Amino acid sequence: MNAAYQLSMHFAMHMRQWPKSDPTETRQDIARRLREGNAWLWPEPVQMELFR
Repeated sequence: MNAAYQLSMHFAMHMRQWPKSDPTETRQDIARRLREGNAWLWPEPVQMELFR
């Protein structure tokens, strides 16, 4: 799991839905949920060249 990618995707979607949320608190909450395994994961882009 690419934690930075997951955090950025969750954070961007959350801020789109709830723009008045506190960004610092939201980022910390999402990071905690990812660490604890309480968040679904975004499909990560894959470099298909690696599988040739």
